[in-house]
Amino acid sequence: MSDFASAAMVRVLAQGMRELGLDPGDVTAPGDSARVDLELKRTLVGRAIAQAGFAVLPQLGRGLHRFPHDPTHRALSLARDAVDLFARWRRLERYIHSRHRCEVLGSGDGWARVRHVALNGAAAPLPAEDLVVLGVLAALLEAIGLRGVQVAVGGDLVRGDIQAYPESDAAGLQELVRQGATAAWSFRWAHAVARPAGSGMSAAPTHSLAADAAWPQAARDAFGHLVADLTRSITLPRLANELGITPRTLQRQWSHAGLSYSKILAEARCRAGAWRLLHTDEPIAEIGFVCGYADQPHFTREMQRRVGMPPAAYRHAFQVTSSGSDRSSP
Repeated sequence: MSDFASAAMVRVLAQGMRELGLDPGDVTAPGDSARVDLELKRTLVGRAIAQAGFAVLPQLGRGLHRFPHDPTHRALSLARDAVDLFARWRRLERYIHSRHRCEVLGSGDGWARVRHVALNGAAAPLPAEDLVVLGVLAALLEAIGLRGVQVAVGGDLVRGDIQAYPESDAAGLQELVRQGATAAWSFRWAHAVARPAGSGMSAAPTHSLAADAAWPQAARDAFGHLVADLTRSITLPRLANELGITPRTLQRQWSHAGLSYSKILAEARCRAGAWRLLHTDEPIAEIGFVCGYADQPHFTREMQRRVGMPPAAYRHAFQVTSSGSDRSSP
């Protein structure tokens, strides 16, 4: 496993164990960090294996369905399809500086082939890590509205490889664990269902994240489009296409106001981050992820540069309390 683990994943796995009648023990992920020491996750996974064997590990990911308001879950579940979900997952891996990454080897209508690999010569993921990540991804595919999700380990489900999700072939998985052959996964799903409106990120009041009134309409439209979902990676050509305007026209209208794509995106990230710092108790590291920053140091540097203080100091000084007042009030 990698040197660090996602705090959100630790919460999910512990919940998954409880729902299966297993005892996660006294495992608590720190509330204000996106990363936790790897040993915490290893301890949790080891307890699951001791109580129910390796076959239970892919089932633990279902615990995420109990955390619909977790900021990381919200950001991932905004994905429009499986391809988008895998892209968001890879960004999360980069954000927490995981030494392991999920590579999509191929995908199509109702299927995807993924391999779990080590980064830059690091040690390969352990079989337990493979099976845990596989299960979380399967549960996330369900969270974005896909039904009939199945996952096989070792290749293509149709050719009879070992089933891991929604139910596990215990004997087959145990043999793959023995062989160290758990890193190649084949995902399949039957269809997608419509998700209820408002099932993604909890939105700030419109006026709180509005662009400057002095900006040209094209810049305000772009700002609103970006701030609605800062987790996804969106290029200028794609943004222009979604706004129904050519990239050149968009840039020309922005330039008259001294704006650019990078400036508008930076403003959207900063305002969204500031609002969440002031009005929620979400962990600072997770706020950085859902607002599109590369990692927590990036979030800290940008807040320091644009606001004059790092995120923790900004929250401590100005966070709005449950009474409606801010902490800076006498």
